[in-house]
Amino acid sequence: MTDVRMATAAHEPESPRRRRRVLQPRAVATIALAWVLLWDRVTWGNVVNGVLVGLLVTYAFPLPSIEFQGRLRPHRVLLLIAHFLVDLVGASWQVIRLAFGRRSPRNAVIEVQLRSRSDFYLTLTAELVALVPGSVVIDARRSTSVLYLHLLDVEREGAIEAQRAHVLAVERRVVRALGSREEIAALETGRPGAAAPDPASAPRDAGDHPDRAEAPGLDDTVEAPGVDDTIDRDGEERP
Repeated sequence: MTDVRMATAAHEPESPRRRRRVLQPRAVATIALAWVLLWDRVTWGNVVNGVLVGLLVTYAFPLPSIEFQGRLRPHRVLLLIAHFLVDLVGASWQVIRLAFGRRSPRNAVIEVQLRSRSDFYLTLTAELVALVPGSVVIDARRSTSVLYLHLLDVEREGAIEAQRAHVLAVERRVVRALGSREEIAALETGRPGAAAPDPASAPRDAGDHPDRAEAPGLDDTVEAPGVDDTIDRDGEERP
């Protein structure tokens, strides 16, 4: 229900006080529709009450608007959908094999640093990854464009890095399908502002990184109950 707006240039993040003065028609319409469906009757009273509830919710709990600077490329969108369907079928077959097999899968929680700084592309990438069986987005940090994923069956060598590369490939296809020329060029060349900061220069412990402090349980060593695995955030096994 977050409002998506067209923009020609990047803007500073909106403060909560500024958000309260912005009308979010898409969010209001969605809440009004849900209100009418809950009452199971289309009447003028239900429609008006739904709009009033939508206005109250959006002004009391405002969501940040997502700036969209790109344009739709139909052939790239079709390619994005085709890749998603292929991933969906392949992952479903993998889950079926694990369900009927005798081997206990080894799982992991990993961190993936996206290259784009757009909330819009972050959301679409997270949704496309989460809809594929075997991978679950357990957290998303819009301040740093980081996704935390729970992965199923990472027993084989290089599986974690392959999954991380897969997420970045999904992000690349999303930006190519919907991004502007500048965003696509920035993603491909890794210019500052589109690419992620150097991991060596980023704060590593929770005291220096407020986002890490807000994610209890996502420490450097992740253990899944009942599964023999200890995987650190970089995907390396630890003794």
